[in-house]
Amino acid sequence: MNKFDKLKIVAKSADYIDNINMSRFNTIITDGIISAFKYQQTTPYLLYIEKDLVDNELVIEFTGKILGARYTELINQTNIRQCLDNINSLGLCSLNTDAILKDGTIVRADVTIDAEYPDMPSLTTEIQSCVKNNERYNATNEGGNFVIEKKVKTRNRKLRLTIYDKEKEMNLSENKQWLNSFGHAVADRMKNHFKGKVRFEMNLNSIKAIKECLQLRDNSLTSVMSSDYNPIKPFLDKVLLDNAEARTAKTMGDMARIALMEKYNYDLKAIERLAKEIRDRNNKSTNLSQTLKPYHQLYNALHTNQQTSLKERLKGVLLEVFLVGIFVSL
Repeated sequence: MNKFDKLKIVAKSADYIDNINMSRFNTIITDGIISAFKYQQTTPYLLYIEKDLVDNELVIEFTGKILGARYTELINQTNIRQCLDNINSLGLCSLNTDAILKDGTIVRADVTIDAEYPDMPSLTTEIQSCVKNNERYNATNEGGNFVIEKKVKTRNRKLRLTIYDKEKEMNLSENKQWLNSFGHAVADRMKNHFKGKVRFEMNLNSIKAIKECLQLRDNSLTSVMSSDYNPIKPFLDKVLLDNAEARTAKTMGDMARIALMEKYNYDLKAIERLAKEIRDRNNKSTNLSQTLKPYHQLYNALHTNQQTSLKERLKGVLLEVFLVGIFVSL
């Protein structure tokens, strides 16, 4: 069973929402006519509600914290109704939960896995060294969040995987305040749940991405919530080097590469920039992915004491999460 930390639902009837608290919603006027009513908040969780009178639809977007004390479950097939019921309990409006669950479609989803991993800093460094095609996948560290993004021009085909220290994120001041609102017992339970956890979050921001990555024929709410095909493992499988591609220094060429890496403090991004500069200076059409591949292989071999590749270790960690989830759902 897949879990999500964000969903955007579209239901094809504006009648699925009523009793709108007009003091909390913004009235949108287009060409002198009321076209929509909108509500939005970003803290302590994202919540967006729109009654679109022009397109006759209801749009709802929310993150997992809407579950309150059940946040550790993340959004899934068993608690999606609870998410909508919790929105109703806020006094903002009345949602027709049954109709939304039956007719709603998912147009945006963040597939999420929380897995135990002992050393997040070394994980991000190692991942960056093991991305085997830097011309196809862009790997960056954005304020402590490690992001791997497929380089494509078409938004429909864009994939983005974010990996970050969930325990550290839950210790941010705004999250501490939210946790403490549930009382010490619940707050401690949630803190313990996220202790030592790394979050893997794949952003699916189009209908095409949702259907392809979850292997679905349609993007109905029912289909998406019941999907058991998780795209994170296959994505990592495409992106990362495996054991067969890792090696140690065996040639003079390898020795020269190691010397260059040492000069740049094993910063493979810096070496990539250098390779691009040399290519452009000489007006050559060098394949950077092939040029940099042995550097990644050497880095992977030199900087891990593990007998298995990072790819295999991560797949094992994620598989363990899946097996626990299956056991719990039985």
